[in-house]
Amino acid sequence: MSASSPVDFSYLKSSLEADAELREQIREAVRGVESTERACLAVLNRVHSVGKEHTAQVLSSLTPLLPPLRASLAALATLIPSTQFYRYSSSFSQSLQNASFIVVFSRFLEREDVPTKEEVGRELEINPEWRDKFFLPTEEYLHSLISLLNELSRLAVNRVTLGDYSAPVQYSKFSKELSTAFGLLNLKNDSLRKRFDGIKYDVKKLEEVVYDLSLRGLLPTQTTAVSQSIQEEQGDWERSAKRARGENEA
Repeated sequence: MSASSPVDFSYLKSSLEADAELREQIREAVRGVESTERACLAVLNRVHSVGKEHTAQVLSSLTPLLPPLRASLAALATLIPSTQFYRYSSSFSQSLQNASFIVVFSRFLEREDVPTKEEVGRELEINPEWRDKFFLPTEEYLHSLISLLNELSRLAVNRVTLGDYSAPVQYSKFSKELSTAFGLLNLKNDSLRKRFDGIKYDVKKLEEVVYDLSLRGLLPTQTTAVSQSIQEEQGDWERSAKRARGENEA
């Protein structure tokens, strides 16, 4: 193209049209993933209204919904060109977070621990051979763990209303362990870092639930030591808050 020649971008038209078409196909595939995820999340949400003894039934209802989720992720994966994951990932990063959360939350409900990133990938049947175009990023996996903490702070309150006073103690202990693990990571100042900073509110909410149960004498005897530790931490926090406000301790 010389300085005297007219500017002509017609040769780019086909590539732009092809990219626009591919993006629309990806958006359509993402809608399919989101549809299957909504079905899974609707089932998991039932744990908030049933006792712990019915958790197995909830997880059993989730089982037949997982194959459609895996299939929808596979359909999405086939559309991503090799080495182009991050070019298109903004369209489906939230979907990957939700898919990871479904596996993480269901695993916690079943065993009260969390799967590794590799285990989540296997459960979702994300083929290792896709690694050059479609995979579960570490960031999305970590986001799903933070979502788990958000969910547990809500579940603890609902379990108490159903008469389960031991669950909040377990959730509180787990939340502290997970928060400590996050603290060892060198997170950048982005959305993941901001969400990590919010973990302290979930940890504090769980501590307050346990503390309130302790004051009311509702904790099982085997959690006496744990409740005492919670009370001590709550007292430390209250004293720190008073000092920050410039108040004198009684």
